[in-house]
Amino acid sequence: MKMKARARKRLITWLLIAFVSLGIHYYVMILSQQIIQGHFSFSGLLHLIHTRLTEPGDAVRYLDIAKNGYVREGENAINLVFYPLYPLLIRLFSILTGNLAFSGVLISQASYAGASILMYELLKIDHTEKEAWYGVLLLALHPFSVFVMGIYTEGLFLLLTIGCLYLLRKQKYPAAGIVGFFAALCRTQGMLLIFPAAYELIVCRLGKEKRKFHPSDLSVLLIPAGFGVYLLINAALHGNPFQFLQYEAGDPWFQTSQWIGRNISLQFLLAHEYEGLEWVIYYVQIILYFLALGILFFGIWKKERMSELLYGGAYLGFTYLSGWMISGGRYMLGCVPLFIILAGIKNEMVRKVLLLAMCLFHFAYSLFFYIGYSIM
Repeated sequence: MKMKARARKRLITWLLIAFVSLGIHYYVMILSQQIIQGHFSFSGLLHLIHTRLTEPGDAVRYLDIAKNGYVREGENAINLVFYPLYPLLIRLFSILTGNLAFSGVLISQASYAGASILMYELLKIDHTEKEAWYGVLLLALHPFSVFVMGIYTEGLFLLLTIGCLYLLRKQKYPAAGIVGFFAALCRTQGMLLIFPAAYELIVCRLGKEKRKFHPSDLSVLLIPAGFGVYLLINAALHGNPFQFLQYEAGDPWFQTSQWIGRNISLQFLLAHEYEGLEWVIYYVQIILYFLALGILFFGIWKKERMSELLYGGAYLGFTYLSGWMISGGRYMLGCVPLFIILAGIKNEMVRKVLLLAMCLFHFAYSLFFYIGYSIM
């Protein structure tokens, strides 16, 4: 009877987390629609969802891949730079829904709800229930978390990343390897999960806890194998496993890997060159880099779990190696260790101020996105 009561309470908590996480975004979406049109209308809300969550930016390219797959020639050959897992899921779900765009939105929002639940469970391992809820709210109120609502990989990547980190903490290495495999098939940063996986396995399991090695532990090597599958797709289509790098270096992205210092300097130059985008893209990316760096050092000082700090550092460094970056705010949403570190803040005043600041910036950038600003 007690087990059933605990299971029921856990299920209710999960449903509440999903409701609150998605509810925050829909509330902001409704407010934005009212501000944009001057009044609320259901048809206006549906129009906003269609035009801003399924049409701008990468959304069109993911839908094209879901419909037509990768192609060797033509203007859509460059869609190869987008990883295959998300559009594949869209294609599969569309068999049930009959609509690619609806499937994409459904996958993103369901994945985000699942990611919020897993964030809560991950934080509960080392933190109180209150701190776990705080981490869930910080994730929901990230200034660029609006992208979890539309046809972007943010929701799915968060689900897979947090899921992998949670399974590693529970020492379920085969499952963590499988989930990490799909994370690496969703976005490049997914392969970086091999760092916390290796640390948890070698240092914690085989070192500190002195447990015997089991062949199934090697399943964590599935994580970089996900990236390997993507390289095989490149090779099969073009005979070059790194063809995607050539496409990224060309129009319209012009992205090549450069040292972080050079990229930060470039952001300053671009902020002066592209008037009107400085506080939408470029200065924001600079600020987020130094904020993330500061949070990671704070985590080191607080002696947060080293495997998560390793992943956070690798994620931050890898992301900011990208030259001519315009989606840094969105990418940093996937740096899960930042939320874990901030959730552990003990000072109540600091927690309230941080939450208020997140609320304001989240609403502002979500509104800008729905209005049509170049938030990418």
